[in-house]
Amino acid sequence: MITPEIIITKICNAIDLMIQSSKKYKGLFPSILHPQTGEMLMEKPPKIPGQRNGDRAHLGTNLIHDEPLLATINVLAETESKPEYTKAVDQYLEHFALNCTQTTTGLFPWGEHSFWHLIEERVGCSRNPAGGAAIHDHLRQVPLWLWEKLNTFNPTCAQSFSDGLDYHWTKGDELEYIRHANIDMTEHLDRGGRSCDFPRHSGFYIFDLAFAYTQDQRPETLQQIQNYTDYWWEKRDARGLLRIESRSPKDAESFFEKNAPTQTLSLGISLLESAVLLQSFLPELANQMRQYGLVYIDGFLAAPHNLDTREFVSMCECETNRACDRMSAWGSVYGAGTVCSTGVLCLGGWRLTQNDRLMEFARAVGNTYLDGKFPADRVKKEEFKIPASDIGLTLELFADLYDITGEPTWLEGGVELTETALEIYFPETLPYGASGIDWYESQTGAAYLIHGLARVALCQTMADSCPLAPNYTAR
Repeated sequence: MITPEIIITKICNAIDLMIQSSKKYKGLFPSILHPQTGEMLMEKPPKIPGQRNGDRAHLGTNLIHDEPLLATINVLAETESKPEYTKAVDQYLEHFALNCTQTTTGLFPWGEHSFWHLIEERVGCSRNPAGGAAIHDHLRQVPLWLWEKLNTFNPTCAQSFSDGLDYHWTKGDELEYIRHANIDMTEHLDRGGRSCDFPRHSGFYIFDLAFAYTQDQRPETLQQIQNYTDYWWEKRDARGLLRIESRSPKDAESFFEKNAPTQTLSLGISLLESAVLLQSFLPELANQMRQYGLVYIDGFLAAPHNLDTREFVSMCECETNRACDRMSAWGSVYGAGTVCSTGVLCLGGWRLTQNDRLMEFARAVGNTYLDGKFPADRVKKEEFKIPASDIGLTLELFADLYDITGEPTWLEGGVELTETALEIYFPETLPYGASGIDWYESQTGAAYLIHGLARVALCQTMADSCPLAPNYTAR
């Protein structure tokens, strides 16, 4: 029987090896590692199906990938009486804040395409590996605790980053942003045939800017907050739903005239979280953010999901609201996540709003995973590879449902899935980045697996008050 103590020991062994590996790189965690030795792999392993080489951080470190792992290490430092863990996290973040953020635009080398190159100690970009022309794409929301830590070590970096977010606006008379921006060049990107202004990204920027504003109430930061907050409001439909992007050509069939419920939900929750930060500084703007956020959440719920048949819609037609793409349970690939992440985010929204329909959605997702077990037979035959993020976020979902409701069914589901996770993903000291591969990789969500395992274990031992907070950054 796998006990919580066994799980925590397994996680601590992995953390110990990660810390040992980081000593060569000034405390930063390499992205791709040998699971037994912890050595950074100098030759890039093959990408798994659905993964893009342009998203990987080979020979580098990516703070956005590592954030759930760092949060786990911080908590285990307390629960396991390991002060060296706190020191390791602080060393990582202090070095990053002081030495990796001094870019031309102020934008950080992290996220979807860019990273910090550990060997050459420079901004790296997986789309442009030779150096230069590095692209910023946020990837996920930066949690408040991480901004607070970075600000402690380098108070100028958050302000510089907030200024750099201006480079996500593209050239043109009317405001239009794009999820990409230059890191090394102070130049706004030209507009292409598509806008690529995904709604969730504006939520990321708003939260970043809101944090920066709490530190220094600069008018230019306030203007950017207002610009990004207003951007999608007039583009919503009557249901409160937002398009996947505001401008798509007819030949982009997968995007043209399509609404994106999960993107709408993501922006809505980011606005609610930002409102909390700004309430004491800008109460009217905070109220506006809450109003918008609640409308967007209603828009997400108005999409043609069918909870009875467990059909969870990721895209629907603008005019008819007919579903045209649904989320699967396992096997996320680029551009198509699995429904566990949306279930987790619904719980984050429930904590902010107490909206029973968000809880109902999360329960339906949870029951999908209780009834439809992990496809271990297919995985063992290597028919397809499942990223570690999928099973990690499912563990997060079970743990958070239990944390909120106290219902033992959810914890039992998490414990059962833990056994599968350890068998398939964690036979070595470091977890594999996906089923059917034999290396650790941050880009495929190994940090979410570690965080999810720790949440399940700590919910078992500290049921009344799990010390490891839920992670809602995968949005």
